Amino acid sequence: MYRYVSFILLSGCFVLSAPNLVHAKDKDLQKFRIAVGGYTLARNESSLSLTESNFGAGAAIDPETTLGINTEQTVFKLDGFFRFNRHHALTYSWYSISSDGNKTIEEQIDWVDENGDPITIPVGAQVDTVLDYDIFKVGYLWSFYSTDKVDLSAGVGLHTTRMKVGLQAETTSSGISAKDVALTVPLPVLSFGIIYRVTPKFNWYLKSEVFSLKYSDWDGNYVDNTLGMEFLVSKNVALGIGLGNNSLKISENNADYKFTFENRITGIDLYVATYF
Repeated sequence: MYRYVSFILLSGCFVLSAPNLVHAKDKDLQKFRIAVGGYTLARNESSLSLTESNFGAGAAIDPETTLGINTEQTVFKLDGFFRFNRHHALTYSWYSISSDGNKTIEEQIDWVDENGDPITIPVGAQVDTVLDYDIFKVGYLWSFYSTDKVDLSAGVGLHTTRMKVGLQAETTSSGISAKDVALTVPLPVLSFGIIYRVTPKFNWYLKSEVFSLKYSDWDGNYVDNTLGMEFLVSKNVALGIGLGNNSLKISENNADYKFTFENRITGIDLYVATYF
């Protein structure tokens, strides 16, 4: 996943994700923000299915229960901004969840093979699974109402999910050729945020992002809400904590297969932010 870090650091010269909690005149405005933290997943609910394209929805499986994937973990998160002035900024954020599992399954799984033909992985098969899940967000933020105490903002952006599901199955007699799935789904998002400055050094914030779109072979919807607070410990360094809730549902139906994935996560974001 570190192949994305260089991309994000370069993008950091142009973009933001968390609210700017430093109040200053435009001439003293800190234009860049980079925040690094750990996102602890307190709750993660997922389901996925892969079927032949004309089969219908298919039976969704729970990756944690059925495949033994560990979904409770802490993941690295990076965000930052470039602010043109007090009212206009470009934003970004990124985090990656990489999980794997190994389990002798207790229920059969409907899947497809490399040719897109339906297969059934039987009870008792040994299944190795990899689930990689990356989220990128890049956007524009407009602070349309700003006072010494309150800042209201709205924005537009692009949410991109890159995911890969790899599955290998072995029975007592032979292996089963199961298809891997990799896809990238871009979703435009609408955002709204509020910052309330309790003191010059302590603020709390709320931000929401939402969108739904259907296009060509795929469709998806996305909702992300974060409530947090940040404390400025020095002129250029702040500590923050946030509670986030994220919901994503995507599906792709092409000539070879129909893939659906639904994921809901709740987590706590602890981070250190640098302003300059």
